[in-house]
Amino acid sequence: MDSDKQELRQRYKDTRLSLSMPSVDAKSLEICRKVFREVNWAKIGSMCSYTPIEQLREVNVKPLHDTLMYKFPKIKIKILESDKHQVPPKAKFDLIIVPLLAFDKENYRLGWGGGFYDRFLARQPQALKIGLAYWNGFASEGLPHEPHDIPLDMIITER
Repeated sequence: MDSDKQELRQRYKDTRLSLSMPSVDAKSLEICRKVFREVNWAKIGSMCSYTPIEQLREVNVKPLHDTLMYKFPKIKIKILESDKHQVPPKAKFDLIIVPLLAFDKENYRLGWGGGFYDRFLARQPQALKIGLAYWNGFASEGLPHEPHDIPLDMIITER
């Protein structure tokens, strides 16, 4: 199973890294707009999100952070650093925004392999869990998953 995931990671990483930065910026902005439209922000008191890793072409979620801080200043936003060795926060969140490399139709995700989000999401059953990805990360054949893997509630792409 791990070798399957490693092969998939490499394939989707190669696809991701082929995106130009202007393409990443345009797709990221569209994804942020869609997240803003899809979520009922009146029901969100706290949110956890991430710092995008630019060299890995992760979805740039900073425009969403900026918009939320301006339009919904009462929402507490925790922004995680890009360190897979960090300890998952103990606080409970209403919404968690998750970066991902690939996803399938059952909303299972493939990350970079550090296991951080597996541990973090397992302790957040109350949270709305939204993954951000580019459409080229859709694994139409499905992704291997294990009993401890938690499907996301929603995955938002630029499409």
